Amino acid sequence: MRRNKRILKRKEKGITLIALVITIIVLLILAGVSIAMLTGENGILSQAQRAKSETENAQAEEENILSNYESVLNSYSGENTEFIDDLGNKVVVPAGFKVVNPEDNVEDGIVIEDVTHVATTGSQFVWIPVGENIKKSDGTTFDIILGRYVFNEDGFINTELSQKEPDGQLRQNLTTSYYCTEGLKNSETNNTHSKDIVSFISSVNDNGGYYIGRYEARTEIERSSREDLLTQITVKPNDYVYNYVTQAQAAKESQKMYNDNNFTSDLINSYAWDTAIVFLQECDDRNDNTIPYSMQTKITSDFGPKGTNNLNTKDEICNVFDMASNCSEWTTETNSNKSKPCIFRGGYYRDTSPGFNVANRATVIIDGSNDNISFRPILSLKTK
Repeated sequence: MRRNKRILKRKEKGITLIALVITIIVLLILAGVSIAMLTGENGILSQAQRAKSETENAQAEEENILSNYESVLNSYSGENTEFIDDLGNKVVVPAGFKVVNPEDNVEDGIVIEDVTHVATTGSQFVWIPVGENIKKSDGTTFDIILGRYVFNEDGFINTELSQKEPDGQLRQNLTTSYYCTEGLKNSETNNTHSKDIVSFISSVNDNGGYYIGRYEARTEIERSSREDLLTQITVKPNDYVYNYVTQAQAAKESQKMYNDNNFTSDLINSYAWDTAIVFLQECDDRNDNTIPYSMQTKITSDFGPKGTNNLNTKDEICNVFDMASNCSEWTTETNSNKSKPCIFRGGYYRDTSPGFNVANRATVIIDGSNDNISFRPILSLKTK
């Protein structure tokens, strides 16, 4: 009897061991199935990750859409509004305009578009920031000081020749006897000057920037000679370049483009041109930027009469087109050379000399106009 009990006990131990092995095998199989369900391309974890990404993308898209709607609604508010980019940089948006590219940052070139003014609807301008600690996406910051600058061949500012005051006698080199002033009417010449250069400087410093036309001034009707009647200017991408125009005509058309209670327009002045160069060089986003933008000359000998001209000139930087190419552009600066008191800036499609670069100041006769001379309006925000 005792022997039979020992045998039974041995049998019971054997059955328990087999059950344990089977249980382990089953558990391993279940674990393998579970791992396969969790991992892999169609696994639960992968699907959860995809669902999370799709949700985040949908939320980002929704935020962009809402931001666009908000921008459009603000444009009808009748007051200037603020746009803050993803890095925390502030942009002041004029009443009646919307931000075209709210997903971009200031360093990319924030573009605004007219959506309410009938005669100029669709015109576009680019924000030029001025101030300290302007943030870039790489984590660095930079400062921009509003000024009238002379640039060396390496692109750096010549601090000895540059000027901060409007009546400062800016010379392009140490040997010339001629100098440039800004915004102060010279009674001995009939060339134009800015609406109010002192108010412009105050506006820029108070608002942290200003706007320049995204393109050279445009018009719906193509111009063929200097005898053509003056027409409404725009800054639309698909209108014709406004050329065959004198400095006085360019100033007149720029100044009457906008005279809103919240902002005003003018022909670009030397402060606006030179400070824009500083910004564009700092944030140069061209594929080939081996040449400092201040020293950039024409890109091609082809004139782009219509559209963005980028197919012809390849001159686009931070959403600003053709400051180095296509046409030279009138400014409100005055030269002390009485026979050639007007000044235009930048290069143009027919010139081959390296001197006609973005920073160059060329002196011209009072009634000078041609197919290669255009202009660029600016916007400054009124301070309250």
